[in-house]
Amino acid sequence: MLRRGRFLLLCAALSVLTAERAALAQSAPLKLDPPAPTGSLWRAEWPQYRTSEGVLTAVSVLAAGAILIAGPLEHPRWQGGILFDDAVRNQLRGRTEYTRHAFRRAGDYTYRLSPVLPVLDVVVAAVGYHDPKLATNLALLTLEAYSYTGFTYYASTEIFGRARPDSQCDVPGAACETQSFYGGHAAISATGAGLVCANHTRLALFGNPVLDVAACALAATNALLTGTTRIVADRHYTSDVLVGTGLGFGFGYGVPVLLHYSYGKKSDSVSIGPDPNCGPNCLGVHGTF
Repeated sequence: MLRRGRFLLLCAALSVLTAERAALAQSAPLKLDPPAPTGSLWRAEWPQYRTSEGVLTAVSVLAAGAILIAGPLEHPRWQGGILFDDAVRNQLRGRTEYTRHAFRRAGDYTYRLSPVLPVLDVVVAAVGYHDPKLATNLALLTLEAYSYTGFTYYASTEIFGRARPDSQCDVPGAACETQSFYGGHAAISATGAGLVCANHTRLALFGNPVLDVAACALAATNALLTGTTRIVADRHYTSDVLVGTGLGFGFGYGVPVLLHYSYGKKSDSVSIGPDPNCGPNCLGVHGTF
C-alpha cells in the first residue's frame, strides 16, 4: 500500500511539474516581432481549469495522504466473494505460486504504464503543438482525475476493509491484507484510459482518426490487462476489479468531458461506425477536424 501511495504521489508531482512548465511558457513575455498567432486547440467556449477544481483536487490529495499515513485496517470487515466472484476465481486464478507471482509482476508493469499515456498527451500539447494553454489544462485535469481516484480508493479500503482473496486472515499470525475493495491497480489504469479516450475523441491530438482511436484502444487494453492480471494473481476478486475499473474510467473520462469538453459545439471528433463504401459488414473510422 505504501508503494501505491508513493506511486500516486509521483504521478501527482509529474502532473504538477508539467503544468508549471506549461504555465511558465504561457506567461513568457512576448517578443517585439511575434509570429502570427495560430490559436489554441483548447477552444474558447471550454472553461479553463477552475479554482474550485484546484481546491477539490488539493483536498482529495491531502485526504488520501492522511488515510495512507494512518495505514490499513488490521482486521477485515468483509471476507469472501459475492455473486460470481468465487466461480470466476476458480476458473482464472493461477494454479501455481509461480504463475500468480508472474501475473502480479505483469500487472505492476501495466499499472505503472497507465499514467504515462495521459502525460504523453500533455507532452504532445506542449512540445508538438507548442500550446501552453492546452498543455496546462490537460496536466491539471490529469492530476484532478487521479486525485479523485486515489482518494476514493483509500477511503473504500478503510470503509469496507475487504480481505484479499489470497490473505489468510483466519490463521493466527498469518498475513492479513484488507485492501481488496476496490481494485486500486484497476482503478488507476482505467483512469488513464478514460483521460486518453476523452482527449483523443474530443481533441484529436494526433490529427488522424485512426491514430486517435488507436491511442484510446491502447489505453483501454492496458486497463483491461491490468484488471485481469489482478484476478489471475489472486490479489482481487472480480467484483473488486469491475468496481475499480468502472469508477476509474468514470473519473478519467468524466472530469474532462463533463467539466470542460461538453461546453459549446463539437467540431473535432472521432467515431467508429458502418461504412457503406467498403460493404455491408464493414466498420469505418471517421473524424471531423
